[in-house]
Amino acid sequence: MSLQLALSAALSGLRATQQQAALVSHNITNATTAGFVRKDLAVSTAISGGRGQGVRVDGVLRSVDEFLIRDARFEQSRYTAQETRASALADYATALGQPQDERSVSTALAKLQQSFSQLRNQADNEAARTAVVDSAESLVRRLHDTAAAAITVQNDAKARLQSSVDEVNRSLVRIGELNSAIATQKAKGAETGDLMDERDRLLDQVSSEIGIRTHTRESGEVVVMTRNGQTLLDRELPMGSQPLQLVGGDLVAGGKIISDNPDQDIQSGRIMGYVQTAHQDMPRALAQLDELAAGIVQQFQAAEADPTQPGLFTDAGAAYGTTEGLASRIAVNGSVRSNPWMVQSGVQAGAPLASGDTTQIDRFLNAFSATRSFAAADLPSSATLGDYATGMVSTQQGYRTTAESEMKTRKISADALQSARLNRDGVNVDDEMQKLLLIEQSYGASAQVLQAAGRMLDTLLQIRN
Repeated sequence: MSLQLALSAALSGLRATQQQAALVSHNITNATTAGFVRKDLAVSTAISGGRGQGVRVDGVLRSVDEFLIRDARFEQSRYTAQETRASALADYATALGQPQDERSVSTALAKLQQSFSQLRNQADNEAARTAVVDSAESLVRRLHDTAAAAITVQNDAKARLQSSVDEVNRSLVRIGELNSAIATQKAKGAETGDLMDERDRLLDQVSSEIGIRTHTRESGEVVVMTRNGQTLLDRELPMGSQPLQLVGGDLVAGGKIISDNPDQDIQSGRIMGYVQTAHQDMPRALAQLDELAAGIVQQFQAAEADPTQPGLFTDAGAAYGTTEGLASRIAVNGSVRSNPWMVQSGVQAGAPLASGDTTQIDRFLNAFSATRSFAAADLPSSATLGDYATGMVSTQQGYRTTAESEMKTRKISADALQSARLNRDGVNVDDEMQKLLLIEQSYGASAQVLQAAGRMLDTLLQIRN
């Protein structure tokens, strides 16, 4: 090998190690940057005329495991869906209480029954009558408060759903811009690693909001679809585009409503959790509460002399009308507060019954012990008021515990895959520091070769002169 080749090889080595040092420094600097993928310099032997010419830099390598990324995103998306749903159910469950809690509807109903039982033993006692009225009003308040809590959680989910949809749309617009930039840079043969890092970070964010599938074209552009195949991003999107839309409360993607069957059409992500909360969980809880309220109104109305007229409990002051929304409308008959004797004689009685007469009280007590039909999902179709109330509270608390248990399972899986992804694609500072030591040694060796070749040339020039 001639001195010229030695100089050329040494210079190429210096240039390569300089680029390697810069790249390793870039890796270390971004070790804690979210979504950053470790970069490596691709080098090979430079050959010209069948002879080695030193080192050639082929480009920057950004090596990722697309299958691992896909699985990690999906599990994270399933976790965020379950976490969102579990959090909403926990908020509602706090207001609901456990069956034995003082604040629960089932306890309030049991206390009303107890008040009537005590009144039966002292039918002429004014304090016992007032206690029944107080218990009835307490039951109504608990029904109102619990229904209000469900509506609050439902409305909160709807508001958060809109925010999540807006966030996804903004991210998709930016991903479209990055697609164009990556395709342009790739066509020029320029480095695209950092652009792809930003795009992957945004795709991670989108998948946390809604389950997605992706496909990468040869140009480097990525196509984004929902899990059921509705296209969210194909080409660059104009600013303000809305691939996802909320239309009249329905979530629409690619012109198709995907909120009617979220288990199939959405599958995962916070949006899945919000849709389940707003369209399934809270409507179900409210329907179960309304069934209880309807049972209370109808049972006590039936205990009166005229079962078609308002009884102790009313539908906003009137006789029973419709079940939907009744947990928010149920009220104690306004006549009872000023006439407590009605809880002994009946709301429709024109005057108090004879002293010690418990005929009407027995009818009221029968309202608690009688079995009636209920139409709410996940609960017995036939039960007493007390059994239904206790079963309803237990069942609704069960929704929460089941959701929390599944959330914990999803988190374990998501964390494991995320850890595997970071270990493979992320930056290990210790490894990068070891690379720097090797780069330093390589740089020093190339510099020494350059110096030696220089001295040899100087010697040759001196001999010539």
